[in-house]
Amino acid sequence: MTNSKKANWLITGAAGALGSELVRQLTERGDDCIALDRDVDSLNRLHDSVADKSGRAPALMPMDLAGAAPQDYEQLAGAIKDQFGRLDGLIHNAAAFYGLQPLVQQPPGEWLQILQTSLTAPYMLVSVLMPLMNSSARIVFIDDEQSVSRPAGWAAYGVAQAGRRQLAEILRAERVSTGPQVLSIDPGAFASPLRSAAWASEVPGGAGSVREAAQRVLSTIREQREEGKVAG
Repeated sequence: MTNSKKANWLITGAAGALGSELVRQLTERGDDCIALDRDVDSLNRLHDSVADKSGRAPALMPMDLAGAAPQDYEQLAGAIKDQFGRLDGLIHNAAAFYGLQPLVQQPPGEWLQILQTSLTAPYMLVSVLMPLMNSSARIVFIDDEQSVSRPAGWAAYGVAQAGRRQLAEILRAERVSTGPQVLSIDPGAFASPLRSAAWASEVPGGAGSVREAAQRVLSTIREQREEGKVAG
């Protein structure tokens, strides 16, 4: 696939609600996807469902971001370089969350896992994958506005989301003249296990569909890309 003209995307948290839908929609429009998640069984089901529907399937990258060491990220970058030769898009979608709770009551193990998955991993991925990305590539952080603007109860998840915003701002400022383009996108409310963990009593159907959320993300990426072309 190193000579493919199709765009190559890496999506983290690809076995989750939004991640899997992003993989489906990107594949349906003809792009190549690398699906990264720690849940191997769910990755395999995603692979089969996408292949059955579109005749094409994502490449699978099983990886536990919460426990990954620097050498694991280096190996990931090497595998992507060998198989694809480049990376056109990176979507930081993976996140860990266990429920609303006061900050000081969060168990230390949860704190470490959430920050490792949601904040440290995006930094590590950008660090090792930047050499594979050219000026027209895109780095996308999936944002959660509510956890930052109304922070009480979000504990480590809220800290990680605020940190991701600053990480994106730093990258955007440093790469504004050279690329890749750096975006933070809030997909809006949608039904997911994470949302259920926050609001277990919410009436089913109270949030939007994950398909619509993925469409909003991809539409925003496309719109921002077109704006960048005009500005350039």
